[in-house]
Amino acid sequence: MINNKLWGKWSRLAATVLLGATALFGGTDLTVRAEQAQAQTPAPIISNWSVPTLHEGEKYGIFPISWYYDGIFQQPIDQAKLSMLLEGTAAKLDQLGYNKKDSTMPLVAVDSKVITRDTVLQSLHGLLARYELPKAFGLDSVAPVDYLQQKGIVTGTKSGLELDRPCTVEQATVLASRLVEFSYDTAEQGAKGVFWKVTHNDNTMYLLGSIHLGISEMYPLEKKVRDAFDAADDLWVEVDTLSSDMSYLIEQMSYTDGTKLQDHISKETYEKLQKVLAKMEMPEQTFDSSKPIAVTTNLSTLALFEQPEQIAMASLTGIDQYFLTKAKLTGKPIHELESVELQSDVFTSVSPEAQEEGLNAMLDQLLGDGNKEIAKAFKQMQLDWAKGDKDAVGEWLTQGLTEGEFNSNLVGERDTNMAKKLAEVLEQDGKRTSFVVVGSAHYVMKGMVIDQLKEKGYDVQLVK
Repeated sequence: MINNKLWGKWSRLAATVLLGATALFGGTDLTVRAEQAQAQTPAPIISNWSVPTLHEGEKYGIFPISWYYDGIFQQPIDQAKLSMLLEGTAAKLDQLGYNKKDSTMPLVAVDSKVITRDTVLQSLHGLLARYELPKAFGLDSVAPVDYLQQKGIVTGTKSGLELDRPCTVEQATVLASRLVEFSYDTAEQGAKGVFWKVTHNDNTMYLLGSIHLGISEMYPLEKKVRDAFDAADDLWVEVDTLSSDMSYLIEQMSYTDGTKLQDHISKETYEKLQKVLAKMEMPEQTFDSSKPIAVTTNLSTLALFEQPEQIAMASLTGIDQYFLTKAKLTGKPIHELESVELQSDVFTSVSPEAQEEGLNAMLDQLLGDGNKEIAKAFKQMQLDWAKGDKDAVGEWLTQGLTEGEFNSNLVGERDTNMAKKLAEVLEQDGKRTSFVVVGSAHYVMKGMVIDQLKEKGYDVQLVK
């Protein structure tokens, strides 16, 4: 069973509304209600051996996350779930771009209600056999089960596989996840991200720009990125959102003096907000205790998704959250470049007038059709990130960070402080490798962290 303490932090984060372009985290009423609901959800029963693989596989979109909560992972897999898993895996393999020799799904006929381990292995091998694969796969020369053993997709000796025993949902999901990772690695494909390597004396630092709200197309990450993380002695992030106390953020983003939002903004702005909430089928009181900046950032995130529930999955597949969880699971030390307090103050330092101005701009956009264009552009930016197109990512982020009091607080001094701390790590005596994940804007925009590290004389190379 997964560590309950880690699960509590992990699941809490998955329910939190992240603020996509700002790199911060959601607060206010939406977060409180999400956390309260999540507190009622028990930790899923998962074997310890499967947790690292499921952490990878869940990002691929090959199985529904609801399987965690349905209490089915330890149960024998049935025909419907195996079909769903195979279809999800096939869709992920299709993205490799290989031609198909056969479009028929390779589900092996099942004569009884029990689906054995052999059936699952034969089916997964059959998925690969549908494609015209390069020689690197070596698929044609080995029997199915032997092949999957040789490639590390199934572990254990042939005699110990107990192929005639029922296969559990957990076992089948792990095998499918391994198949996807193996296939992408063998094809030398995977998400590249915006990725740099910095060296100074004997110290090495890998800098990966994060997209805080993710999609399955951003996984698996290219093997060179995963290998760089594995080789690192520690992980650096803006804020450790899995461990940090969010109470300061929630307090700063909310009215705690008994007043409500309508007491701080004009009647016209509040009425406009009610129209937006009605359009989004949300209760009138949703943001009554929230400051305008909190309303704006939550609405800007909600606008990117058809259903609010999708935000939880988007945050779960965010790059910084992926590596934070990976570090927790592997015991890798985590260090913060900033803090909850500092990032919270980025919001609260904005004047009330500027907050209402920003809220009005967002409301006008949501009352029109502009949010559809933003959602489409954001999806394209995620895909550009996966392709490693730093220029396209930079262009989107630069356009998104228009002039204004709030946006001026997001970059500038923060980047200078980040670059200074990273320089201190690079200047340390000895030999050390660090992996640094912060919002992509801090890397791809001109004059920010990357440029400042170059100005300090370090060897900074884009990893292609």
